[in-house]
Amino acid sequence: MTSPPSLRTFVREHLLGEGARIPAVLGRDSTDVITPDRTLRDAALALLTLPGPDDAALAHQLLGALREFGDPDLPGFRELLDVTGAPHPIGDVRTPSVQALAAWALHRAGTLTGDDALLTEAESHLRRVVEAVLRHDWPARLDRSASIVLDESGPLEETAVLILAADALTPGTGSAFLDAAADRMERYVHGDAVWDRLTPRGVPDTLRGHRTGPAALAAMAWAALHRRGRAGAADRARRVLVHVHHHQHVGTGGYWDRSSADSAVRVDAVAALHGRPDSPFPAQFVADHALLVLAARSVAELDDPDAEYGPVLKVLAQEAEAELERNTDPVAGGVFHGQGSWFSTPVDPTVPLARHVMVPPRTTGAFAVGNTTYVPFHGKHARTQLLALAVLGDRVVAPRTAPALTGRPEPDPFDNDLGHVTTGRLSEGLIDIEHYLRWLRSTASGLGYGLTPYRSPLGLRSDRTAQTFSVLHVVSDLLALDQPVPNTPGVLTGVFATQNPDGGFGEQPGLPSEAFTTYCAVLTAVVLGGADHPDFDRDACVAFLRSCQRPEGGFGNAPGFPCDAWHSHLATLTLVALGARPEREDDLTAYLLACRNPDGGYGNRPGSPSDTFATFRAIGALIALGLRPPHADETVRWLRGMQTGTGGFRYRTDGAESFVGSYHAIGGLYMLGALPADTEACIRWIADRQSADGGFSRAPGAPSETTDEGFIAVQALHMLEGKLNRSWAVMMT
Repeated sequence: MTSPPSLRTFVREHLLGEGARIPAVLGRDSTDVITPDRTLRDAALALLTLPGPDDAALAHQLLGALREFGDPDLPGFRELLDVTGAPHPIGDVRTPSVQALAAWALHRAGTLTGDDALLTEAESHLRRVVEAVLRHDWPARLDRSASIVLDESGPLEETAVLILAADALTPGTGSAFLDAAADRMERYVHGDAVWDRLTPRGVPDTLRGHRTGPAALAAMAWAALHRRGRAGAADRARRVLVHVHHHQHVGTGGYWDRSSADSAVRVDAVAALHGRPDSPFPAQFVADHALLVLAARSVAELDDPDAEYGPVLKVLAQEAEAELERNTDPVAGGVFHGQGSWFSTPVDPTVPLARHVMVPPRTTGAFAVGNTTYVPFHGKHARTQLLALAVLGDRVVAPRTAPALTGRPEPDPFDNDLGHVTTGRLSEGLIDIEHYLRWLRSTASGLGYGLTPYRSPLGLRSDRTAQTFSVLHVVSDLLALDQPVPNTPGVLTGVFATQNPDGGFGEQPGLPSEAFTTYCAVLTAVVLGGADHPDFDRDACVAFLRSCQRPEGGFGNAPGFPCDAWHSHLATLTLVALGARPEREDDLTAYLLACRNPDGGYGNRPGSPSDTFATFRAIGALIALGLRPPHADETVRWLRGMQTGTGGFRYRTDGAESFVGSYHAIGGLYMLGALPADTEACIRWIADRQSADGGFSRAPGAPSETTDEGFIAVQALHMLEGKLNRSWAVMMT
């Protein structure tokens, strides 16, 4: 396989449009623009990162694109333009850090082109920004005239970026502003960590906790202050990076984007709904990792790399840079936005998910599904490309290769018989089936089904908006409970309306294709007899799925996106359901086997610790391929060992008891012809989670959650009673 273009080449050929204008978000390349609007921040970053010392011509082009943001009536720059260049009203603000970046970019352009007038202009603009910041006591945002405060809070990122810009533009060692900014930075210190934000009263905003990207910027700012003679700044820089290093992602490597006030990584509904609007779910952002590399490099230059913190900073830089490489598209080039997780316990972000969910409305690159807004992680954001470029430069990231296939599993033909679901009804009295069916049927919405029966719920609850994910669950449960699916032709019409020209399916019509949503749509269609539906482009669907296979053998959620056992399983099942196979089946098999650990479980990627999610996914994919998972007795023993005294399962050895993880453990055992060590306790544990409205929750006595929890309960109970068709258990997940 050929190597991808360097990041610099990708940016120049795909991100830079006519006149060096930069759209905010691309899909895989310039043929698929997700967000055509342009931001001042991206235009400034392009001037700071893209031109080399001999690229005066490119600097002139980028300067012209930056000039388009100029405000004709007031000092400073507008911050948002549409695709035509018309200013958006919401861009008529003055964000100090963004305005400072623009000043820094002007200075960079002046340096590259030898234009002293630009240097003078840059210094004058930064001086106006600094004066406004000091006059209004470090606000997060001002109005267009810089005379009215629109947001009084004090983000750490604002202060850090202002320091970096002032350091770049202010010659010599003395600067009254930098002295004031250094004092300001001390107010963010929280032990070894730094608070992400101060309230308008100037005290820590504990709901926001600590954030990785701003912490990296703070480390760079302290490194700059150290070089200017600020006592203690170097130690602050080192400590904040060490704090970030303590919050690695256990399963995949890399770093979460946040930790709470007590330095724990968790799902935090309270912070999301009562603090500043934000997703409650931690994620891994490639832009954060780029900033971590730059910060680690900057801090490592301050003293002996073998000193106390030297080894930790070296590891952090290596880990963060490895994330940039892993998230590089191995064919098209460019880097993806990041990776995310859903939650399977009330606090743990554990289930791998290729989208960032419940982000604020109008987040860059976001899509809305009912009352939920999400960002697909397989977008290529301009900010991410440009920050990663500062790390990778013109280096070409070599694609990884598939592991060698040694000890091929024994064949075990898979019948893929989805013609029946169960061999009998659930025992009387386990759950209130009629109550659940009323709840389930009331999720009907248009031609599909939503995640809940509620039209406009509060909290983190989803609404009734139809989506492919929920349609699969509702159809599965209706069939498992021997109920008819109302208006099957309409359901199929709704499902096939979500197929995109690339052959994949989205969550709703017009939303991006994913292996995940393609699986949901195709399996729904297959069990409803719609595999030959006239609206279904089967060949394009197969081609889309095959394009999601990475060089190392596994599948990602979209073409080029990093692979894992989770999405390899979904893509494999979809291909098998369509009577197709992966193009590089041996490489896929080798990848899945490489996810196996000595304890008998499987990790989501090779080298990741075992968890019940990945174990279920890996063995399910092998079985669907017609292979017998090796050393199945060891896998059964490991899965059984995850059961707790209450009947549920931990999702990993040192993890919490998990409702979703328990389903995966039960399903993994069932596919291998086994049951939990204490089946009766497990049955009671699941049945106790039926909520008062008939649905199911992850915790007893809590409000019902989604059709996903209902699906888990119904399908798992059938497995625990030995009544679910094994092929159904393999394919319908």
